[in-house]
Amino acid sequence: MYKLIARCVALFYAVCRLFPKRNRITFFSRQGKRGSLDFRMLADAVREKCPQVDVRICATDPENVDKKAFILSMPSMLYHAATSRVCVLEGYIPAISIPELDSQTRVIQLWHALGAIKKFGYQSIDTPAGRSLDEATALRMHKNYDWIIAAGPGAVSAYAEAFGYSREAIRPLGMPRMDYLLDDSSTSKRLAKASDLCERFSCLGDGVMRVLYVPTLRKGEGAHGWMTREVERLSMAFKPYPCRIIVAGHPLDEGCDSATLVKLSNVAAIPGVASIDLIASSDCVVTDYSAIAFEAGLAGKPVWFYVPDIEQYRTDPGLNIDPLGEFPDGAFDDPDELASAIGCGKMPREFAEYIIRYFGDVELGATSRLAEFVEECYLDTL
Repeated sequence: MYKLIARCVALFYAVCRLFPKRNRITFFSRQGKRGSLDFRMLADAVREKCPQVDVRICATDPENVDKKAFILSMPSMLYHAATSRVCVLEGYIPAISIPELDSQTRVIQLWHALGAIKKFGYQSIDTPAGRSLDEATALRMHKNYDWIIAAGPGAVSAYAEAFGYSREAIRPLGMPRMDYLLDDSSTSKRLAKASDLCERFSCLGDGVMRVLYVPTLRKGEGAHGWMTREVERLSMAFKPYPCRIIVAGHPLDEGCDSATLVKLSNVAAIPGVASIDLIASSDCVVTDYSAIAFEAGLAGKPVWFYVPDIEQYRTDPGLNIDPLGEFPDGAFDDPDELASAIGCGKMPREFAEYIIRYFGDVELGATSRLAEFVEECYLDTL
């Protein structure tokens, strides 16, 4: 079946190549219909820098959210892949990786996370959480990239393994959302958003210590009901302490059972709000293997790791960063120990120091640097 899909995609691309190449830069995403914050920020910067270029975002929901919309997006993605000079991605896009692209096309992979705690891509081949080797080979997973962008030097080694490229192909130029997180000026959109959220949701502005809980996306056997069960365990563990757990699950996760949430007095869910926008309104962040740890760390928030299933994750899909092994002062597999550390006012130091090493000399300006890099790639095709 995978080979048949690949042949159909390649055939349609060959037809699209009959159309002339445009002075166009296209951003491709299957993370959601709007495109991510990174894409919107970078697309705006590229439009400002290259007003003569047609800049578009070609985005859809992933197949596990809306399979029909994903399939219907393929003709448009293939057309834009064939007629654009630069293609910027934030994940695997079949319309880019499967065909044999022409020499006038440059492809930049702007991966949708600031780092990689758990393994992915070719690191997790033939694990239950990853792709099979047959599928990855037939669908040419992560092929045709000219450059892969990393948020910092700490991600280079894992990205080289995950995408199957040499370290020289990985460029640690930063990500647009780093500007969003690091901007503390009076015009900061992040801080304005935080102020608005505190006014809209009383649980964010009533003076109680706010513990933002953001676990990673879980798929496959055992995923159903996992978050509800763990939120209940955390709620019980935090009862002796003046804390409120703010639940923000992965956008593709089934989330926590609403009937259960109503019964938990020290838990609140904030629906329809991106996790990155809840960081500023929280006193600390609890996660497991989610890359939100990097976002919270950059924003200067204490980051704690709650990893009750770490033995499974060490092998499926595997870990690039083992929280229990590398940050023992801030990682726990027991909810009571986690609650005690946070409730008693302890501070995790090791991950905060790790963030500095992972990102190197982090400063504002990633969006501008990336816009210049995209422009260079565009000019290289003329």
